[in-house]
Amino acid sequence: MLYFKIFFFFFLIIKYLYSEIPELENRDKETIRKNIVNTYIRSMNKWDIPFQDLLENRSGSACINWNDLTENFLKTGMFDALGYSQNIPNKKASQIAAVSGCKKMKEYYKLGDTCTCETIITNDITEVILPVKKFDVDKEFENAVSLYKKNNYKKALKKFIKLSEMGNAKSQYNLAVIHYKGLGTPQNFKKAYYWSLMSQLNGQKEAKKLSNKSESKINDSNKEEINNEVRDNLEKAINEGETFAVVPLAKWYLSIPKRPDYNNSYLWLSVASALNIKNSTMARNIIFKKIKEKDLDDIQKEANEIYTNIIELSN
Repeated sequence: MLYFKIFFFFFLIIKYLYSEIPELENRDKETIRKNIVNTYIRSMNKWDIPFQDLLENRSGSACINWNDLTENFLKTGMFDALGYSQNIPNKKASQIAAVSGCKKMKEYYKLGDTCTCETIITNDITEVILPVKKFDVDKEFENAVSLYKKNNYKKALKKFIKLSEMGNAKSQYNLAVIHYKGLGTPQNFKKAYYWSLMSQLNGQKEAKKLSNKSESKINDSNKEEINNEVRDNLEKAINEGETFAVVPLAKWYLSIPKRPDYNNSYLWLSVASALNIKNSTMARNIIFKKIKEKDLDDIQKEANEIYTNIIELSN
């Protein structure tokens, strides 16, 4: 017989609701997510209910006023309405039960649009999804170029850095130009080489020439260090769920080592193909011809593990 209990509690603090966390751009998003969980648990403890001691497949929900999530609130505040569930047959049902209870308490106390009920935590996994506005890459790039043309290199630099870290090849090229010429920042050939190489791996054809020019102005030790830094940062981005880095990493293994590393290139192109990234399947099939049969099974198993991890991060 299915047995479960859902408990709901309420702590009233009425504010107006907005769609975004105050000063989100200037705050660490993972810290905010962690502090939201801590605030939920603190709110539960107010009612002498230790969330961690509940039975498995437990979920917690709170009615969140996103505009109220200042640093001070996340240190000392309490959520308006709480809901939780335990001993539910699966994760999804557990979350639905917790949110449903939160919504009932929100309605009962007539909170209206002052907050929205969100899943905070399931078992020991943080489930908070921050209400981040969609970032318009094309518009931001145009703004950065406009600033650059007006000789406002300092502001253009900041925008190009942000876009470059998101894998935008054109911004990476422009950032490399800025460092190569020393516009709005001291001239730095190492950074010029780093970003021109990143841009080149992301498919910006013009970056090859700048990469060669920058490379000629640094020593072999610095070159090797930067090459490895590019690889490591692409891997780090992928481990954080950033799929834009998959194909550039596959290209890295083909073009950067003294001898092409076909095994690793095939590995990452296999992941890219599974993610349905444009042109990756054709490239994978070409590299496949270079793979020895004895290595194939291990590479494909690893590719499947990486793909599964990326999918889990995106959910």
